Amino acid sequence: MQRHRAGAMLLCIVLLPGACYPGRATSGSGASPDLIGNWELQELSDYNALDAIRRLRPAWLRPGTRPAVAVGGSSTQPRVHLNGVPLQSLATLEEIDASEVREMRFLNGPDASTRFGTGYVNGAILITLER
Repeated sequence: MQRHRAGAMLLCIVLLPGACYPGRATSGSGASPDLIGNWELQELSDYNALDAIRRLRPAWLRPGTRPAVAVGGSSTQPRVHLNGVPLQSLATLEEIDASEVREMRFLNGPDASTRFGTGYVNGAILITLER
């Protein structure tokens, strides 16, 4: 009986950390909720980058859990960086073909603010082009 209890405890110790890992959940397709790679965009070659986000990760475009305060004309949308350069508007993504994108990555508000500074309450979308 003692041996059985020790074996069960060892099994729990081995399996429990993986079951309780506080990582992000992903969809059943294995897709990351914070990344859109070119392998996903190949199916959407007729789309622009903004429409691809709307189709694949619409949650990126919703305001964060904290109330967004529009101060001095700031937007309630995530800010966008294209190949490391901040863009003026999310609408600029309508001019980029999804087929030209290597990857799009979403940073939530706190992570984006840590990386770029203030003004990223609703996060950031980082776009890297193939070219």
